[in-house]
Amino acid sequence: MPYDLPSEWTDKTAGDCALFMSTASLEPLADTSAQRTIFELPTVLPEDDRTPRSVRVVTMISGMTWSGDVHMRPGILMFAGAVGSAHTHAHAAVQIMIVDDGVVAVTDGNGHREVVRSVVIPSGAVHSLSASEGARGRAIYVDSTIGMGRRIQPPESDLGGVAEWSNRGRTAVAMTDRGDDSDLEYAARLVDSLSGGKQPSNLRDLHPALEHALTILPERLSGPITLADTAARVSISSGRLGRIFNDQLQMSFSTYIRWLRLRRAMEVMSSGASLTTSAHEAGFTDSAHLNRICHSMFGLTPSAATGDLTWN
Repeated sequence: MPYDLPSEWTDKTAGDCALFMSTASLEPLADTSAQRTIFELPTVLPEDDRTPRSVRVVTMISGMTWSGDVHMRPGILMFAGAVGSAHTHAHAAVQIMIVDDGVVAVTDGNGHREVVRSVVIPSGAVHSLSASEGARGRAIYVDSTIGMGRRIQPPESDLGGVAEWSNRGRTAVAMTDRGDDSDLEYAARLVDSLSGGKQPSNLRDLHPALEHALTILPERLSGPITLADTAARVSISSGRLGRIFNDQLQMSFSTYIRWLRLRRAMEVMSSGASLTTSAHEAGFTDSAHLNRICHSMFGLTPSAATGDLTWN
């Protein structure tokens, strides 16, 4: 039976749409060709204590490009296709990934690695991902500043590691009947499963000053943005606004601004604009600045992040 999508997903024009990607490179043991590298991956065996017990060698793609179809709605992006690799980073989205073919390994910020079939990575969690040749899957990225993302984002003190992320992913997939749902309907069901029935009305309300800031900041991306100026516009002290960002969004003000600018640049690039034009539209000083921020927050260069994607 068709699943009712959240209302904010059904309007392609409302709000901001964003691209969220993550992944990482591992230490190579030997080169096998220009495109492929062999990596050493600790394999987690299916035992109760989930202790890493052995090591195996898996052939991984050294290329960083993802290719496939992208469906965007306000606050969510769903990717389906060939999964690539990129470097360690953290982003401002809750990432749900389901691996359909091949081998995908996730590494958390403490260096723990696990080969996964499904995984839920919290916003702000340092992680990386490496995929084998032919790996394919689906990735859902939910903006952690909106209700859907806040429903499934764990507390800042409990971001966990790859074992917890993988277990949460397996549980959500097991609880969610795919049926005849479209990709977006299935994504909505997964969010419901992950939230455990938690409704937006049960969430702590965002501070009014933060809500105001989140409304006006996307309109100011083409120029300079400072915490002091934003605080003055929402009638609060800069120190207080900075603490609210960290407390309620689990990221600093400056991190959020870099994320907003990067999102805007990716949206402009997806329409065919050049790297330089995209950088200026998003308020970056130049294309080199955009490249650095994209690499640090996506683990990918802008061209690798958008070059082989079909936008829907």
